[in-house]
Amino acid sequence: MIKLNRPPEPQVLIDNGSVWRDSLAAAIARYGSYKLIPEEEKRRLLVGYHHDEVKIALTKSSNGKCAFCECIPSEGGYVQVEHFSPKSLYPQRAFEWENLLPACAQCNSLKSNHDTEIEPIVNPYEQIPSQYFEYDLLSIKPIVGQNFEIAQRTIEVCGLDSLRVWKPRSEILVELIGFRNSLQIGLAKYYSADTERKKAARIRSLKDAILTIETLIAASSKYSAFCENFLSKCMEYKEVKKIISTEI
Repeated sequence: MIKLNRPPEPQVLIDNGSVWRDSLAAAIARYGSYKLIPEEEKRRLLVGYHHDEVKIALTKSSNGKCAFCECIPSEGGYVQVEHFSPKSLYPQRAFEWENLLPACAQCNSLKSNHDTEIEPIVNPYEQIPSQYFEYDLLSIKPIVGQNFEIAQRTIEVCGLDSLRVWKPRSEILVELIGFRNSLQIGLAKYYSADTERKKAARIRSLKDAILTIETLIAASSKYSAFCENFLSKCMEYKEVKKIISTEI
């Protein structure tokens, strides 16, 4: 999970949100509760929150990724519009822009009707996830401290430490270890350079390697928080970055 910035509210919500909210409220009053609204009527009343304008704005703000697990839903389905405070419990927030997030089907399903107002979880539009989570090999862990409880709950509610994310993380980990080993070789060649020409050539190779590695931590890359955590602990990466900065 990475920090996201919420874009301006789509015009379709500005123009229609209050009307859609009032229509839903009227149906709740008519049937006695949100749960008792017939499913077909409920779908009709709620269709506005996943309007294309809303989906496009949310998807762009998250770089096409699920706001929670950082997978790219379009690779195996599509982005769903998730209500941070569930619409079944807080129907008055069903069309509230600040309550909508882009999510994959699995995170959306796992989170389901979890009451985030009573038992909060991390909202990447409001909190900085790197202050809540760290990684141990393939596992995401809550950082010990004042945010531990909310981080642990987020992991459990959204299933962020399970086989569905271990597998893609493991594939990326193999790639990261390969990059680390390449940096080890590159560093050895740099330190063994016996002429300025060789040294300059090896610095260029190290720069190219770093540029390649850093594509994995770009906001648009899958599981970029996992990659960034790995590099933050990689001594070879830090050493190469230091060499490059001193040679500029």
